[in-house]
Order: sequence, then C-alpha cells, then structure tokens
Amino acid sequence: MADTNSTDQQELQDQLFIHLISKDDKKVTQLCSSHREGPLQRISVYNDTVLHMASRFKRSKLVRDLLEMLPKERNHELAATKNNAGSNILHEVAASDTMKDVAEEMLKRDSELLIAPNDLGETPIFCAARYGQTEMFKFLAGKMGLTELNPEEGKHYLQRDDRTTVLHISILTECFELAHFIAESYSYLIEERDPDSMTALQYLACNPTAFEKKKIKTRRGFMEELMISTVPTQGLMEILIKSKWPPKDNSKTSDERCYSLQGLVKLLVKNDTSWHPSVNSQEVGLGETKELDIEKEEKISQEKKGQNFQENEGQNYQESSTNYKYKKSDEAPLFLATISNIQDIVEEILVCHPQALEHTNKEGMNILHVAILYRHIEIFDIVSKSELLARSLLSAIDKKGNSLLHMVGLKRKSQASEKMQSPASQLQKELLLFKKVKSACKMHLTKPLNKDNQTAEELFAARNERLHRDAKEWLMRTTENCTILSIFIATVAFAAAYTVPGGPNQDTGIPILNSKPFFVVFILADVFSLTLALTSVGKFLSILTSSFPLQDFETYLFKKLTQGIICMILSVSMMAVAFGATIILIMMTHNWKNAVWSVVGFLPVPIFFLSYSPLRSAVLRCCTESAKCFVAKFLKGVAIFVVVLFYCLYLAFKGLFWTVKKAFRWICGNKSDTQSPQPTAAPITQV
Repeated sequence: MADTNSTDQQELQDQLFIHLISKDDKKVTQLCSSHREGPLQRISVYNDTVLHMASRFKRSKLVRDLLEMLPKERNHELAATKNNAGSNILHEVAASDTMKDVAEEMLKRDSELLIAPNDLGETPIFCAARYGQTEMFKFLAGKMGLTELNPEEGKHYLQRDDRTTVLHISILTECFELAHFIAESYSYLIEERDPDSMTALQYLACNPTAFEKKKIKTRRGFMEELMISTVPTQGLMEILIKSKWPPKDNSKTSDERCYSLQGLVKLLVKNDTSWHPSVNSQEVGLGETKELDIEKEEKISQEKKGQNFQENEGQNYQESSTNYKYKKSDEAPLFLATISNIQDIVEEILVCHPQALEHTNKEGMNILHVAILYRHIEIFDIVSKSELLARSLLSAIDKKGNSLLHMVGLKRKSQASEKMQSPASQLQKELLLFKKVKSACKMHLTKPLNKDNQTAEELFAARNERLHRDAKEWLMRTTENCTILSIFIATVAFAAAYTVPGGPNQDTGIPILNSKPFFVVFILADVFSLTLALTSVGKFLSILTSSFPLQDFETYLFKKLTQGIICMILSVSMMAVAFGATIILIMMTHNWKNAVWSVVGFLPVPIFFLSYSPLRSAVLRCCTESAKCFVAKFLKGVAIFVVVLFYCLYLAFKGLFWTVKKAFRWICGNKSDTQSPQPTAAPITQV
C-alpha cells in the first residue's frame, strides 16, 4: 500500500512538472485542486512547490489562480514553506519586476514572507537586488518601511549573514541603476564591508568591463571573414554587415546605464573613506614600522641572493617580499582603479579628494608607480598633466628603492587580457615608455640606484633580455620571409618586361600592341613593380645586416621594416595592375565585355589589399603619417613661397611707384621751366 502511494505521488509530481514546463496552466490547476497539498505540493528534487516553480517561470496568472485555491486557514504556511535553499515563495517572486501584483497578493495573505530569510540570510528584497529588479526592490522597500528605520535595523534586512549588502550585490551584477538608487537612499551602506573587507567603491574599482564604452574586438578583414567562415547559417550578408558595421545596441538603454554609472561613481567617491588608512611613504619612513619592514626585506633579499633566486625576465614584477599576504581590500580604491585602468574613478577621486594623490600603498608605491607598473599610460598622463601634481610624486621611491624610471623595467599583468603582439612591438612599446617616463621625471630623480644597486637602465636591460632576444629572432624571421617574397616579385617583374603582351613585330622588334593605351599602363606598372621590389629588398637587407642593438628597436628597425613592407605591397599591387592591363590588352573588345574584363583584370588588387587587415592597417597608418608630414611640409613651403612672393611684389610695386613718382616729378619740373616767362632786360638809361 505504501509502495502504491509512493508511486502515485511520484506520478503526480512528474505530471505537474511536465505540465508546468509545457505551459498547460489549466491542467496544473486541475491536478492541484484534486490533491490534498494543492499548490504547496513539492515537485522537484530541490523540494520546490508548485508555487515556487510557477513563480520562477513568471506565470503570474497561474500563481494568482493557485493562491485563490489555497484556503485562508493555510495562508500562514506560505512563509514556512521553503525549498532546500531555505527560500520561500516570495524569494522566487522577487526575481521579476512583472510579478509585483503577485507579491502584493502574497503579502496580503502572509506578511511574514517579507522578512523571512533563506539559508544564506537573504530576505526577498535581497533577491530583488541580486537580479537587478529595481521596481520590485522599491515595492518591497516601501512595504518594509526601510526609510523609516534607523541604519542598524535597515542593515539587518539589507545585509545577509556574511555581511554582503544589497549595494555590493547590485554592483557585482552590474545593475547600476538599482545600485545608484540604493546608495542614494541608504547611504549608510556605502562604507559597509563584505567578508573580504571590500567596500562598494572597491567592488566597482575592480570591474573594468563595466566602464568599457565599446566591446574591444580584434577585427579581421573581409576576405578573412569570408574564408574562415564555415558555419552554414552564416551567410554572405552577415559577413558583410559584421565587417563594416558594429552590432546594433539599444542606445537609450546604454545611455541610461552610463548615466546611472556616472552618478554611482560620484556618490560612492564622495562618501567613501576607505582610502584614509593609506599613509604617505615619506611620513612612514620616520616610523619604526618601516624600519622593521626594511630589515625584513633586506634579510629576505639576502636569503634569495644566497639561493641564486632568479625572477622571470621582465614579465611579472614579483609581489612585495614583506610578510603580509596581498589582498585587494588593502588597496585604496584609487590604486584599484589604477590597476584596472578605470579612468573615470581615478579622475573623480582626484576631483573630490585631491589629497589622495599623495598616498601610497603598503609597498610604498604612489599612483604613478602603479600606473607604470601595470602599463596604464593613460592614467600616468592624466596625473602627470594635473595641476595638483607635486614634485615629490615624480621623485618618490618605493620600499625597494625603485624610482618611476625603475618601474619601467618591472611589469605586472593587469586584470584585463592583453592584446597579442609580436615581441618586437612589445619591446618597442617598452622603449618608448622608458623614454616618456625619463623625459617626465629626469629633473626630479634623486637616487640613481635601487636597493639591488641597479640603475634604471641596467634594470630595464636585465628584465627585457629575453624579450630582446625574442624580438631579434622575430624580426630576422619576418625580414627573411619578406626578402624571399620581394626577390620573387622582382624576378617576375623582370621576366614580364621581356614577354610583353601580344609579342614583338618580327621585322622591327617593336611590340605589336605599342599603340594601345593600356600598353603604357602595363609598362609603367611593370617598371614600378620591379623598382619597388628591389627597393624593398635593399630595406630588408639593411635590417638583416644590423647588429640589433636594444635602442634600435625604438624606431630605426621598425621604420626600415615598415618601409620595406610598404614597398613590397605596392610592388605586388603594381604587378596586379600589370596583370589587369595585360588581360584588357589581350581581350579588348568594343562591347559590354570590355567592362567585365576590366573588373576581372584589376580584381586581384583590392583582394590582396583587403585580405590581410593587420598589414593593411600598418600600411595605412604609415602612409597617413607620411602624408600628414608631407602635407604639413608642403603647406609650410607654400606659405613661405607665398609670403616671399607677396614681399617681392610689394617691393616691385614700391619701386615702380617710386620710379613713376620720380618721373612724374621730373616731367612736371621740365614743363614748368618751359612755360615760365622769360625775364625782360632792364631799360638803358642815358646819362
């Protein structure tokens, strides 16, 4: 008999579950009405009731019908009916804004649902915050009268057992509109710390993806998308759209999110004081704590030297050798935002709390040290160009005696994934950064050696030795491949000059198609292709014969490589133009086929140019920079020429005017002498 009841019970549970999934609400209500437990019948392995599941599936009409089915004397059972996680029915309802009317009906039946926690100590309003349901959160807060409670009573409902608050959870789930409302309405939660002693602002400072204006994606060229696409459902139109336009985004939602995020940052920064425990390294330098730390560091350093300890070359700066374990809660939001490269938070902190600029972390590093260490040059530029910048920041050293220039030789991996780059590009960036930092702080350096008795140049060279070696190998391999290709292009171009389309006249040796217009195009394209190919070979050979010193990777070698690649690409393009001219010369007709052969003949030119987007970008960037320089110099020359021309014209007109004026005066003077009356002789008087 017991087995029969168990089987019937299991069958009922299965039927209810299947009908719930298939959205057969009528059948669910019929089965519940025919069973003693009714809507409180448990139907899942997690002991969820029918009301739990219907609320989770957001079936508001079904939930209201099931509640109507429940007798009034059983309303008090709603708060006590929990699943294995300790969640009651209102916990499930709170996960959706569309279930507000259901929540109100439930609270009319059993008000204890509002404050009943689950096994984690989460009340239904905490679940609303977890899922970013702003309207449901406001509704439940109004029912609880949270604005009328004092902070201690309010925190009891807005905080779970591990001290995580609704503000923490809303920032963690990136529900910034709700987070802004919580921070504005319940400001006492801003300084609350979670189990890891993290404040809400520290949470936000560790989330760089929330501040990304766009999703950064490495984009391929059109031909690459076309060739690697193997998914049958991805048609040509989708590839065309992806290669030209970014996916559409709801601009209104995005704007509202940005507005809420900006408001949240301002509110948290204004009220957050978690950076206060951070102290200035210069002040601590006189205390006993620093002396003890220095002694411990020196002892550990000597032990490591005795064991021939070697750090990974130039890639990751090892954690400070003090006796504390690094925790993010130890870092002020200013440093966390710098590590995450969140410029909005950094700028807001410097505006609201300018004195935070001079603070340091437990390793004795200020914001400039951290920005250089994690290679966030944008923040370095923001701070170095700030009017609040003090000389002490540029001359500061950390607990290991490293200046800002020493930090260029050290590096830590940031939270965000770095772009894949060639070793030569990475080394070039490091050299340019060293040059930039040196120009910014060379007047403020006070101590050339760190505690390992290394200058910044020595530390940089030692830490980048492996990168220098990899960059040399990469550059040699790339140059060799490009040289082979350029020699092959030159060979083809040279051979094409002796096998002109149409062939020569047997009697005169003059090409038969010499009178055709496209024959000139073929000759010019072939000559340009050969010239550019040989020029690129010369550029590549100058790289191969170089000794690859470290400083040459800054600009010299890259300039040579870029020039050689540009010449090689233009050579291939000219070869394609010569090929197109040959096709047109051979297949020239006087009908519509002429246009077809013109398109087909010159088709390899754009295909080659569009097939490799990284190289295309490099070429276009270099050509753009060269064009800008040329235009600037040309305009400067034209301006000088125009000024000189106008000055010469001015002098010419001035001289002409002076000559005309003088001639006019001379003519007028002669005329007056001619027309003046002759003097009469005086009468002779007789004596």
